[in-house]
Amino acid sequence: MNNEKRLFLAIGLSVLVILGFQMYMKKYSKPYHPEKTHDTVMQLEQNNIPEAKPIDTAQEPIGVQAAPENTVTIGNNVFMAVLTDHGAAIKELYLLEYSDNDGNPTMLSSVIEGAPYLLATTEENVKHRRDDWRVTSQNNMRVQYTSTAGGIEVIKTFNFHNSKHVIELEVAMRNTTDAIKEISYITDSGTAAANDGYLDSRYIGADVLIGDKVLRKRPSGKTITGGIRVPGAPAWVSTHDRYFSFVLKPEQKEEGVIIRSSTKKNIWVGITSGSILLKPDQTITRNYLLYAGPSDAEAISELGATVNSVISYGFFHVVAKVLFKGLRMFYRITGNYGISIILLSLAISLIMMPLTRKSLHSMKEMQKLQPETEQIRKVYKDNPQKMNKEIMGLYKKHKINPVGGCLPMLLQLPIFMSLYQVLLRSVALRGAHFLWIKNLAGPDAAFTIPQKLPIIGNNINILPILMAIAMWAQQKLSHGGGKEVSDQQKMMSTIMPIMFGFIFYNMPSGLVLYWFTNTLFMLLIQEVVLKLREPRAAQST
Repeated sequence: MNNEKRLFLAIGLSVLVILGFQMYMKKYSKPYHPEKTHDTVMQLEQNNIPEAKPIDTAQEPIGVQAAPENTVTIGNNVFMAVLTDHGAAIKELYLLEYSDNDGNPTMLSSVIEGAPYLLATTEENVKHRRDDWRVTSQNNMRVQYTSTAGGIEVIKTFNFHNSKHVIELEVAMRNTTDAIKEISYITDSGTAAANDGYLDSRYIGADVLIGDKVLRKRPSGKTITGGIRVPGAPAWVSTHDRYFSFVLKPEQKEEGVIIRSSTKKNIWVGITSGSILLKPDQTITRNYLLYAGPSDAEAISELGATVNSVISYGFFHVVAKVLFKGLRMFYRITGNYGISIILLSLAISLIMMPLTRKSLHSMKEMQKLQPETEQIRKVYKDNPQKMNKEIMGLYKKHKINPVGGCLPMLLQLPIFMSLYQVLLRSVALRGAHFLWIKNLAGPDAAFTIPQKLPIIGNNINILPILMAIAMWAQQKLSHGGGKEVSDQQKMMSTIMPIMFGFIFYNMPSGLVLYWFTNTLFMLLIQEVVLKLREPRAAQST
């Protein structure tokens, strides 16, 4: 088996590990199926917005008596927010620009058992009850709540903007007594929860920037349930799921953060204020900016330059950012993400053209030397070191770089893994259409069959099948069917396309479309390059 086959096999096994992990997570991670609260249904109907599904049903914290709840609803071009006097916070937040799988506005925040409401402020030494708040001012873009306990009056003001994903929060604290008062509180950024099963479970997390270091955490059980306190003034804190993010940025220096979760399927971050001393009749005001929307670096930049490290695509983050920018650039031109993926694939193939030509040359020359290398392997089968030395000497004599045939494929690995992350986590591709494909972020699902089959499932996906055929044709062309091609290589040329077809079968169709386009382009290049080289080789002999 030559080096190119080993690399193909390595990529295939790597992807199989990823798919195996996903299948394991799918088996043990079940999606939430919440009940709909009466308040949610009523407020959606009042605002002419289709009913969306909350993540979990509301429950009062232990020790807090239930009281009649009063809510305020604000709607603009971006959000529909339901605010509550139980804690003076956002109980539900809907993103109107994006729809869920049922065609309803996406619910970014809702009632989750054991988790605080969005932008809740929990005093650590002054126990305001959740129902001690009252609305003291309200208009279409602004709601103000007031509460007084322990001689401290707290005024929370929420400001919305008609075309931004940003909500402003102002917390004003006034000492109404003749003595010095102390207060400390936590401002919660919003809870990320897995509501669509195993894929969402993989991507929920909490991130914090303190100084120049980003701390990234995922829910993992008892440690986070008890709370992780991190000292230091945060530039921002963030929670995110597969597609959306909350990013909370304080406008003043804070003491630290606390990361918590109530289950292994949710997580949230709170900014801790530290001890604040209030002199008699003194008022101290603190301000926060909250981004709530898609996990898109360009959109999140509404909060300023300090949030440029909020989005992370993992090990190949830099490559993924370049690919995402390229994809967005092509989309601005074409208006279709399917065509944009094809153009991105062609652009990458053209950039790698010089390496591809050298790879094809090395591959062809190595095939010609196959009988000699096989003879060397037979002669020195009991002496591997001598065998490798002789083979390398043969390559050197004919000026062949044995790694040259693998290099383009090796460079495709970070591109493939980066694009995998981009396509899985880009909300813009969720529901994006191309030809028969209705969702580029999922399998193409051209046909549905009544009987569920192993690996394949209920959907017949055409694109992976076309990709496997194109890979088989590419392998056949690269070998040329000559005598120098071993039986093992011929067998692998058939097995590997089939294997890759199964590996890619349930992958995002956008990723399969990229690989299919790349394979077709490589097939074309091979046809041109090899035909051009054969006459030259004949002339030289």
